[in-house]
Amino acid sequence: MSTAQISRPGRLLVALSLAAALVLPASPASAHDELVGPDPAADAVVGETPEQVTLTFSDAPLTEDGATEIVILDEDCAPITEGEPVIDGVEITQAIAGPVEGAVIVQWRTVSSDGHPISGEFGFSVGTEGAQAAAGDCVETAAEQAEGGSEGFNAVPYAVGGGILFLGVGIVIAIAIARGRRGATKD
Repeated sequence: MSTAQISRPGRLLVALSLAAALVLPASPASAHDELVGPDPAADAVVGETPEQVTLTFSDAPLTEDGATEIVILDEDCAPITEGEPVIDGVEITQAIAGPVEGAVIVQWRTVSSDGHPISGEFGFSVGTEGAQAAAGDCVETAAEQAEGGSEGFNAVPYAVGGGILFLGVGIVIAIAIARGRRGATKD
């Protein structure tokens, strides 16, 4: 069957299908790395200040300088982080400075093995049950406290907008081609 024998709605459907195939990405083979669990656990109550917080991930994060930031805050939002985080395989360890009583907030950011930044926050309590401060109570984030840190870049809105624009251009081209062929067959 030649293109001259395909109906106008059929040609438009073919053009739209081709445009959609070009715009819609294939689904990824696997999800991004994620935090498997912290130690102390989120919302845990521990008897005394731990020497460190350990974050365990589903895959080893990148080890480049500045790729990982961890900020540990007391319930007054004062930093109690000591030194730099240490990455060992799938674990990142951050030392805690001195004893603390009450709520502790942990804010973290790292770059996963696939190159995507991931972040999160959680809290636990030292000595006092129920002394949980919400991580949102502290205005500063790990990225803001890190020297030269940035808020990050969210490419999703730009990718969606670009995809919609690309699809629109594809539809306009398909309609122009269909009209041009229709005009050529009438002559």
